[in-house]
Amino acid sequence: MILPKKTAKVDQELSLDQRRAYMQLPPEERWKHLATQAAQMVEHYTQGPERTERIAWQGGDIVEP
Repeated sequence: MILPKKTAKVDQELSLDQRRAYMQLPPEERWKHLATQAAQMVEHYTQGPERTERIAWQGGDIVEP
């Protein structure tokens, strides 16, 4: 198994009270936060040498004999 070499940057550690307050937000507000986090993770996973290595061994056309 290959373990990740880098981890995503965390802006802040949230306390239990902050987490509970987040869960009290309306769904639309939580979705906005999640969309922002998702965009950050897309950026994290699409950069770096790991992506080019993965494309090298995963990419290409399927050739059947």
